[in-house]
Amino acid sequence: MVLERLNIMNYRNIAAADLAFSPQVNCFVGANGMGKSNVLDAIYYLSFCRGFAGAQDALNVHHDADFFLLQANYSLETGVKREVCVSLKRGARKRLKVDGKDVRRVSEHVGQVPLVMIAPSDAALIQGGSEERRKFMDMVIMQYDAAYLDALIRYESALKQRNVLLRADDEPDAAVLDVIEQMMADYGQTLFTARTQFIEAFVPLFCTTYKALSGCEHEQVSLTYESHLQRGPLGEQLRSGRAKERIVGYTLHGAHKDELSLLLNGYAVKKEGSQGQQKTYLIAMKLAQYDFLRSKGEQRVPLLLLDDIFDKLDATRVKRIVDYVGSGRMGQIFITDTQRPHLDEILAMTHCRYKLFEVEHGQVSEVASDAGGEAL
Repeated sequence: MVLERLNIMNYRNIAAADLAFSPQVNCFVGANGMGKSNVLDAIYYLSFCRGFAGAQDALNVHHDADFFLLQANYSLETGVKREVCVSLKRGARKRLKVDGKDVRRVSEHVGQVPLVMIAPSDAALIQGGSEERRKFMDMVIMQYDAAYLDALIRYESALKQRNVLLRADDEPDAAVLDVIEQMMADYGQTLFTARTQFIEAFVPLFCTTYKALSGCEHEQVSLTYESHLQRGPLGEQLRSGRAKERIVGYTLHGAHKDELSLLLNGYAVKKEGSQGQQKTYLIAMKLAQYDFLRSKGEQRVPLLLLDDIFDKLDATRVKRIVDYVGSGRMGQIFITDTQRPHLDEILAMTHCRYKLFEVEHGQVSEVASDAGGEAL
């Protein structure tokens, strides 16, 4: 899949931008806070109908504006053209249109424009709580399995209902709890099965990717999936835990407590890995995610967004990552960096067709391309 053109109006600090992209590599250079990451966030929003950082929609509207609009034109590998438009007016619900037709449920759109983004905030995968690692699994699986996203939405809804009943002053109706817990058990089993199958297929791919990026044969990485559902049926665990959970006021067992342990040489990478190793680990997870989605994409190669990922990496690791990304195995790539010379070196190493954009105070300007590299 190729993003051919992007129109941005009133999105974060970008008042207006109309951008035509290279089908291979697109780079954005600018100082921190100028808005280059917001361009990538707009591209991300068109895939998932929410920003990468998960900010409230109202916060994405440009200062003093009362709406934002994102419109993009894509070209699929089959030659089919697709237009996606997302808009939001303050105080109203967001509106999603694909090829001019309204899409009422976001879940129907997720996965239609597959995308992988790597950003500094991914450090939360290692440093943050288990919800960050569940989110990683969810973001991969929902892009190729629509039933999974539906089950996830319904499971979380049932979980909220159960927690409300657990915190109620009056004793909850046992029959109502039975119904809710059965829903959690059914949808939780769908999540558990999909996550188990994903990790089994993903780990070998991740290990291969990490080895290619690190260049270290002696560094062994692995991922271990842990779930309460490995102990037996979730419904039984929920029923037996009611009394204790009434005391604490929330549900202690279920798919919402699943964990993905990230290991380096048999130990938690959070404790075992150096800063460079941890960053390589994260990038390897995301690039393996890209390869995994590409294998599931039915001729829909994902977009790859790299937001300031080369900071705090030594030159050797940077070269390995660039060699990996620029080897022709990836589709369209979007890269941000604060240093123009840095991007020039990266572009020289990839030997790909490219466009280079400069971002300053929300203004995005094309300044160079592979057609001679002259300023426009």
